[in-house]
Amino acid sequence: MKIEIIAESQFAHARDISNKALRAELKNTFGINGRRLDNFTLAGLAAAKKLMLSCTKSPTGLIGCAEYFSVELLQGLLADIAQGQAIRPLDFVATVGNAANYYIAKEFNITGLNLFIGASSQSEDKLLTLAATELSSNPSQKLLLLNWHEDAEQRLCKARLVQTASQLNSG
Repeated sequence: MKIEIIAESQFAHARDISNKALRAELKNTFGINGRRLDNFTLAGLAAAKKLMLSCTKSPTGLIGCAEYFSVELLQGLLADIAQGQAIRPLDFVATVGNAANYYIAKEFNITGLNLFIGASSQSEDKLLTLAATELSSNPSQKLLLLNWHEDAEQRLCKARLVQTASQLNSG
């Protein structure tokens, strides 16, 4: 299935920016109320908001991707909970992608697919493959794809709104 990109944007911030300063920047620039949100989530919200300001179409589904998500970690958390053990704070923080997707879906009223994956390489290709799979089962959707990249200096979130090529051709 061929995918068409309707719109795309990105948002980057310095890794050493304080949470308070980033929240203030996003409130002033985009009107985002980021109270109690971490910088990872704020970067995703900003990238998505930038995209939505340039596009009149709304997403019906969301797929997010970052390099450090761990399926093994999530399974370990669930096993610990089932055994009545306390959640280790650092393990909980490492699942931040799921929380980011939740807040982004809430902000943009996305009620369809909401998926967060981890990918250390070829994340763009993996996002597009997942989008194609989802769109093949429901071609009327418009999916918001978010891809976070980080290094020692900055965090970057790329946002794309995609749909099937047939939607574009039929109006």
